[in-house]
Amino acid sequence: MSEQINDEDLKILILDTIRQINIENAAHTAPVYTLEEILTLKKVTELRELAKILQVKNYNNLRKAELISPIAKMMQNLDILRECIYTVDEKEWEFFEEVAAREYLQTDKVYFNTYYILQKTGLLQSFYHNDKLFYVVPNEIKAAYKKLAKTNFTEDKRFRDLINDYAIAAVSLYGVISQDDFVALFNSQNDRQTSIDEVFPILLNNIYAEIGYCLWDEYIVDDEFEEADFALVPWVLEERKGKSPYVPSKEEFLKYSDWDYLELTPQLIAAKSYLAELISDPDEVEDLLYEIHDMSTTGVKIEEYFDLLDSTGIVFDGLKQAKKMMQLIVDVQNNTRQWTNYGHTPNELHSLNKSNLLPFPSTQHVRSQKIARNAPCPCGSGKKYKKCCGKVDPA
Repeated sequence: MSEQINDEDLKILILDTIRQINIENAAHTAPVYTLEEILTLKKVTELRELAKILQVKNYNNLRKAELISPIAKMMQNLDILRECIYTVDEKEWEFFEEVAAREYLQTDKVYFNTYYILQKTGLLQSFYHNDKLFYVVPNEIKAAYKKLAKTNFTEDKRFRDLINDYAIAAVSLYGVISQDDFVALFNSQNDRQTSIDEVFPILLNNIYAEIGYCLWDEYIVDDEFEEADFALVPWVLEERKGKSPYVPSKEEFLKYSDWDYLELTPQLIAAKSYLAELISDPDEVEDLLYEIHDMSTTGVKIEEYFDLLDSTGIVFDGLKQAKKMMQLIVDVQNNTRQWTNYGHTPNELHSLNKSNLLPFPSTQHVRSQKIARNAPCPCGSGKKYKKCCGKVDPA
């Protein structure tokens, strides 16, 4: 019998794990505060990678000591600093500003991904000293950022982040959206208007950071399509011809900018409840629920749900139990927002008489995965399975 862990013990365990990860990635020395001192702590391979990003000339031919000065000079350039901070997400930016406002920040309660990019690019450095964790923004970067903050940078940064959130939400909900439709959608829900000419370079800059979407022809698409060389994009567009997009309120739409957002419908809740009767591990139930939802979003053959359930080792106690599980999955698919329906559920379109599409079962095959969507990819890439080998394959 496994030992149960209470909420307080679990909280302590999580905080300790976070702290250990931060310690592993910190410089084990007393904090230093100048940019050159902080860059000196980096390995030559890290400096060369940074020099490549900053386009330092002949960086491959420079030794470690020779790399530090040109890198430091480039980093203090306001245009370069602006572009570096543009690439970090809102949480990282907020953490950067919190640390930059003081000599240092001493805390154990911060996730590594909150400052990973900042540390990689030299804008911030963590230190582990006297059993404490410290976070420092170099003095020169603080001074340059103060100058930057006096421009329209803050407003532009928030606007660019909003554009990025809309792009993530759009591909999460629709899979594919034309740039024209994207701009029209954004402008319909925001006072500050934009254009394709303004949006395109913003999206392109985010794509370099592997944000989860990419560009194909005149469309913004989920980067899952890239693995199959975008072969399924025309199929999705063809399937949803004549269907108007589902456009919720701005607040509801932006919920989809969280890659792990799940619209918890009554049908999903019912399926989760029944899965919990069949599987004892709550994490496995959660992963399976996400997988069923993702399969419903893209549309799969009914056999693929059987394959998925079989891969988990579920043993049904008779045909009645198996039929109940499949009926619950049918209900989930009929009430899941689908890419081929331009964000509508099959039941919505059927009831609105806007499509000849009948509710489940679908005869289209998009993908069948048996590895948890957020699990590390078994290929060893270091990416989540859903962002690596678990991408869409053509039928």
